[in-house]
Amino acid sequence: MTDSPRKGGRKHLGERRPTMVRLREDLWEAVQEIAQREGLPVSAVITRMVAESLDRPVPDYCQPKTAAVRSTQEELPVPQAS
Repeated sequence: MTDSPRKGGRKHLGERRPTMVRLREDLWEAVQEIAQREGLPVSAVITRMVAESLDRPVPDYCQPKTAAVRSTQEELPVPQAS
């Protein structure tokens, strides 16, 4: 293969280290609910929680997607039925 630009795929998120965390069922369900509501993977929600608890900067990829989408979208007019 030659040095060709990457096509598609995920954006590089920086140096990270995989880890396995075992959560109680109620905590797992709460994290899943947050992830679904915010349009993020569970790992991003957990990363954000760890960063916040350590008073560290939260990576951009851990910010809620739904809030960003809502702020850039505008409502379309809906025609009234007569």
